[in-house]
Amino acid sequence: MNHRFVLFLLFCCSLYAKGQTSFGLKWKAEKDTVSIGEPFNLELRLPEAKLKKTMVWPEFADSLGAFELLQVQWMDSADLRFGILMQAVVYDSGTVQIPGISLGFIDGLDTLMVEIPSHTIEVLAPQVNMEADFQDILANPDPGYHWHEYLPWLGLLALMLLLALAMWLIVRKRKQPKPQPLAPKIDPFDAAMDALNQLKELQGSLSDAQIKEFYTQTVDALRTLVDQVYDLDVSEMTSSEWLALWKRRPEQESTGIELNYVLHIADLVKFAKQQPGPAERTQLIEAAVAFVQACRRYSHSLTTRSHE
Repeated sequence: MNHRFVLFLLFCCSLYAKGQTSFGLKWKAEKDTVSIGEPFNLELRLPEAKLKKTMVWPEFADSLGAFELLQVQWMDSADLRFGILMQAVVYDSGTVQIPGISLGFIDGLDTLMVEIPSHTIEVLAPQVNMEADFQDILANPDPGYHWHEYLPWLGLLALMLLLALAMWLIVRKRKQPKPQPLAPKIDPFDAAMDALNQLKELQGSLSDAQIKEFYTQTVDALRTLVDQVYDLDVSEMTSSEWLALWKRRPEQESTGIELNYVLHIADLVKFAKQQPGPAERTQLIEAAVAFVQACRRYSHSLTTRSHE
């Protein structure tokens, strides 16, 4: 009976000793001394001799004791997880401990626990130079310059701008072309009379081409007069179209005979190839002059009535 009890105690002690082994696992910190808010790396790695053990790792949240975990990265090899790499930061000064944790490993059908001891980190507070880092707050700090000091320069700049503008205006005015005097407006009746008087002087021996041009210019003088005075575009009309249009106007009574005569004789020269002599050409000019004078009298009579 005593032997069995001793064997049971030995078995329990072996299990306890085996369960408390750490396999050489411990926290490895990148630095043992850090400043407040300075990130550093923590590593927990299974030794190569124990890689065949199946470990049961705990889940880590956003913190580990007083440390804040910025990043957690597992170390895996095939189907085996053999370590963990963390980036941590702490915001308390003094001696801060990384707490110990418990890991499990599977041995046969049993899951035994492994205790990872804690690790100490020294956290230093930043050094503050009270004299260098703190200064009095001035209510109205002197900017080092005053706007009124620049008034002379601003006045000089404004004067230069005014001079440049004056020079530009003078040069522009000189470059502008001088307005040409307007030619006096020629009375359309006077213009027609001048054209007919010039044709009247051509009373000599004329060639066939010159005779035809003589009659054409005579009719053109009357066409221009009608276009300008009555705003009737007869420049492209035939003689018959012009006469039909003119019969509907009140000037027809005093000018119809002369206009009909001029257009009829001009068509004979142009289309029938007739060659009138100097007497016929003089008669044509007189009929054209009578047409212009009659139109002038009628136009003046209308102007007089409108003023009355």
